[in-house]
Amino acid sequence: MKEIVGVKNLHVGYGDYVVLKDLNFAINLEEITVIVGKSGCGKSTVLKSLIGLLPPISGEIFFRGEKMDYLSETSLQTLYKQIGVLYQNSALLNSLTLYENIALPIKMRHPDLPAAIEREMVNTRLSQVGLLENRDKFPAELSGGMKKRAALARAIILDPAIIFCDEPSSGLDPITAGGLDELMLNLKEFFGLTFVVVTHELRSIEKIADNVLVLDNGGLHYFGPYRDLFTLKDRFIDTFFLKDINDDYKRTKI
Repeated sequence: MKEIVGVKNLHVGYGDYVVLKDLNFAINLEEITVIVGKSGCGKSTVLKSLIGLLPPISGEIFFRGEKMDYLSETSLQTLYKQIGVLYQNSALLNSLTLYENIALPIKMRHPDLPAAIEREMVNTRLSQVGLLENRDKFPAELSGGMKKRAALARAIILDPAIIFCDEPSSGLDPITAGGLDELMLNLKEFFGLTFVVVTHELRSIEKIADNVLVLDNGGLHYFGPYRDLFTLKDRFIDTFFLKDINDDYKRTKI
């Protein structure tokens, strides 16, 4: 598979406080990479660094082979043209209709685009996430799952190379969360999209992950295929994944 993101000897944190150090991993095109770990381990910190909101303390991040300079406005603009972001709270603007929310990146990036082309782009994305008939509604009129799908439509409106998702299933019931997982899998399958997903939802990890990046104790504990996790003799992996999965299974039998 072709690499899209490369991370080398990355240290991330806030000011002089290092949250995670010596991170080395690569994200391939057309795969879903899931970032997991205990609460407070630095999952969102890594995501912020990858999307340019938190400059690395040290180390290097490459996009499509080009080293990113997070202190350079030109480098950041290059990055923003390649990525889409689905925020944990969806981040829809309440004063705008669903259509207007999805169209916002187009208006910001391509203000002179003809209205007919904009309309076709937005309607296509809304159809892909199953929300076309809701295009004139406001966010307050949408369910939690619909807001997440709308946020995903906005994240992919400009055909990014990679989509970063921060806790996409947060606040959703299991059925709705499962539907969002299916949507991401379909987008990956049919349109060749690449995802990096921060989540703590074990069912989602099992369903969507090609690769898993496990954080613990201030660093990278494991990075590799999800299917290989359960061949490891590793106490932390067993506790984080197997024990919780078995507990879920037991509860379904009560």
